[in-house]
Amino acid sequence: MVLELLNIAAIPTAIGAAEAVHQQNVFDEEAESDERQAPFYLDVYCDAASKKRDEVHNAIVVLKDGKLRLWPKDPETNLPEAPDDDNDSPPPHPFQGFYLPYPTEDLPDRPIPAPRILGLVSTIPPDPSSSSPKSKSKGKGKRSSRAAKHKLNWIYADKNTRELKYGPRAVARDHFIGPWDWTEDDEQGLVLDGEESLVAVEEEKGGYGWAVYWDREDDRLKGFEVGKTKRVLRCSLERRLIEEEDDGIHVE
Repeated sequence: MVLELLNIAAIPTAIGAAEAVHQQNVFDEEAESDERQAPFYLDVYCDAASKKRDEVHNAIVVLKDGKLRLWPKDPETNLPEAPDDDNDSPPPHPFQGFYLPYPTEDLPDRPIPAPRILGLVSTIPPDPSSSSPKSKSKGKGKRSSRAAKHKLNWIYADKNTRELKYGPRAVARDHFIGPWDWTEDDEQGLVLDGEESLVAVEEEKGGYGWAVYWDREDDRLKGFEVGKTKRVLRCSLERRLIEEEDDGIHVE
């Protein structure tokens, strides 16, 4: 009789474990699908009632100085335009990313095994040294400029400032690394932690000083210094699929 009761009591636990395994398998299939891992750019849509709206609306997200920033688009290419200066500087590197499950075994304070988190990665600006004469020399241990060009970093929200940044796994793991997703209705809007809650912050005036932040509390970052001193505009980051595929990427 006691054994029968123990067996009955164990049934809910077994069912719960089986359901957890099933849900994880479903997640793995969706997260690793071709659709999830199709690379895309991020365009900005903003309908805020602000005189600064035109500096944000229809911009493109770029990776610059360790952060995700907004940049005007070249109307002919729909890619970042060249900077408006006299230095002949190249345009900044556009976000070119896709969804990828984050390795949860690398996260602090998470049980093992733990449900995986859908992360977000992007190609990053190439290392300037990769184009130097020294880096072009052949030999063991040299990294080609092609390999450097296609290195990937994880996209995360800084836990102290809510800035969206990019970095290797060893850095990203200590911040908010997901879950990332897209809006259910059109599969275009970028979503973090279940909400389309990303905003543009004017860190510097002049049209090129906008950066992307995570407004988790939906209060225009009032709990952070930047929300008290800088202009904050609500916006939507919308994915635009990249038609050309490329190989040789490497996730850090």
